[in-house]
Amino acid sequence: MVSLGSSWPFSAVDSVCVAEHTQAGGSMGLANQKIASQIEDLLQGKVVIPSIQRDFVWMRPDVRDLFDSLYRGYPVGALLLWKTNLTVPFKTAAVVQADKSAHQPLYLLDGQQRLTSLAWVYRPESKADGRLIDLRFDVRTEEFVNPSAIQSKDPLLFRVSTLLQENVQYHEVLKEAGVDYSAPQFGAWMQRLQKVYDIRKQEIAVITYESDDYEEVAELFARLNKGGRRLSKGDLVYSAIAARWSDGLDTMDAFHQELQDSNFALNREAVLRLTSLLAGTGAHHIKLIGADMDEAALKEAWHATERALRFAIDFLKGECAIPRSEVLSSPNVTIVPALLLHHRDGKLRPGEAQLLRRWVYTAMAFSHYSLQVEGKLDSEARLIKSREGEGLFAELIRRASGTRSRDSALHPRDLEQKYSTHPFFKLLYIAALRGTARDWATNIAISDQPMNSGAKIEFHHVFPRARVQGTYAKEEWNSLANLAFVTGQTNKMISSGLPVDYMAGIAPERLAEQWIPGDPELRSLDRFPDFLAARRSLLANVLNELLGLPSYDAQVIPRDIDELPGDEQLIVEGPTAPTLVGAEVQELRTKRGVEIHAVYEGQRVDAYYDPLSRVVRIPSGPGRGEYETPSGAAVAVVHALNPHVNPNRNGWNFWTVTATGRLLQSIR
Repeated sequence: MVSLGSSWPFSAVDSVCVAEHTQAGGSMGLANQKIASQIEDLLQGKVVIPSIQRDFVWMRPDVRDLFDSLYRGYPVGALLLWKTNLTVPFKTAAVVQADKSAHQPLYLLDGQQRLTSLAWVYRPESKADGRLIDLRFDVRTEEFVNPSAIQSKDPLLFRVSTLLQENVQYHEVLKEAGVDYSAPQFGAWMQRLQKVYDIRKQEIAVITYESDDYEEVAELFARLNKGGRRLSKGDLVYSAIAARWSDGLDTMDAFHQELQDSNFALNREAVLRLTSLLAGTGAHHIKLIGADMDEAALKEAWHATERALRFAIDFLKGECAIPRSEVLSSPNVTIVPALLLHHRDGKLRPGEAQLLRRWVYTAMAFSHYSLQVEGKLDSEARLIKSREGEGLFAELIRRASGTRSRDSALHPRDLEQKYSTHPFFKLLYIAALRGTARDWATNIAISDQPMNSGAKIEFHHVFPRARVQGTYAKEEWNSLANLAFVTGQTNKMISSGLPVDYMAGIAPERLAEQWIPGDPELRSLDRFPDFLAARRSLLANVLNELLGLPSYDAQVIPRDIDELPGDEQLIVEGPTAPTLVGAEVQELRTKRGVEIHAVYEGQRVDAYYDPLSRVVRIPSGPGRGEYETPSGAAVAVVHALNPHVNPNRNGWNFWTVTATGRLLQSIR
């Protein structure tokens, strides 16, 4: 039997004394406490469940296994309590608790499942839903049993709840079960029943973390919940708002459902950043749980958030031709349009729609929010309040352009080694929708959300992989210059044919709509590199037009700059589209993600990479935090360790997969 339900490596056998130390600004104490005393503290309301905790989820076999581990003396992990002077929202526990303690309660961060299970069996009437757990102990086999209807009639299966009570006379219990004093096993069975009672005397490690830093504790709690869906600081803030605002959770959930129904679902972090800005507390949304944010203030800020996001989404869909939130490089791109339109009551002045659209595309193209999100949003919010007209948009666009000059044209060379995961690809998709590109097989305008599954948008290698991968490098045939947007029907029609053959049956205007070079000689296999070069030239100017930049000058060689971090996420998921997360990558995944590391300036930094979202999380050390891209995480590490250099880095070549020793690029 293994120990249950703890992600902390402490147990009752690990320590026999109190140890205290300071960690990340909070003090931590470790002591052993009797299990019965911890149960009593829970039932008396001295220990409460913070609202960030999930509901009780253990099944009856889990409760049985917990008692089996305790009976056999196996470690069952520690309880983690949070001691704070803050007013922390808490939820109704799964046990009936006494009225709120006159003293500040302790908050149970880790151990809810174990402590609640113990309370249910120790005091059955405390189970909040009234449905008792019938846990039995088989005195003959020393096993704990969740009995069936037939087993429940067995007199030698004793209710554990009975055995845990004070002043139980075990000889009387055995006698009532038909076991006489003279029975040869009477003495041994008496000892076994006593051993069950002694569970309540066992000690469990109790860690008490004392801190008044809500954000610090949020990070601690997020780390504890590394199994299953990782809880974020956004989850913490939502639960805190819900605890202060009676209808808050229902109101917020209803709006998120509205966003989802409109194909513009946004994550909680981005929405809360907007709420915090509208509430006047800055983009650092953890401040929404400050003492000055009462129910009235939270309601006002949330209703302003809903109004602002409706304005912004209408703008993004209508003016920018962004059909759904997945096409955005980052959900944070919605915040500036939302703030601006909120302050303008949904009305833009002549010419401002084009300027705001240019900002949106620029922020996407150069992954403006790949790092330092809150700081950038705070600055942009101040600009929106303090500036007007073209000066405002000029500064916003300059900031979103990153290290590039605001009016510096993209060169075909900027499109080299860019793939379907790069923001440029999403912008090309938007350009195809704006230009009402038509499908090569049906001549019907491409729709982002067709009803017919065969008309679903996929992307297709213009020169199919099967024909080029043995001759040319992957960096060439998998680049965005070799990709086109087609329907499933067209993809099947093309199959593995070469463009010199299948393009003969496609109308020239259809090819031009997706920027296919018009020279037929470039469509043969031996001219593949020339085709890529010609198409990169066309695509560069498509992007330049979209971004409001001048056409590139073929005579001007662009200056070398580090590749900006990319918000990389697939925008099409057709069955024939390339798979992002293959079986070999799945094998590398742990509960926290794929383990990766980097060595910079002689220091190793460990992190975790999520292959689905491309998010990198650095749990501690230089650059600590969560980043939307590997490049954003790499920049944070470089900036932390060497702030005097240009921090831009290509994250795919910066991080190494710990298990294989190969670059992160190897599982891209």
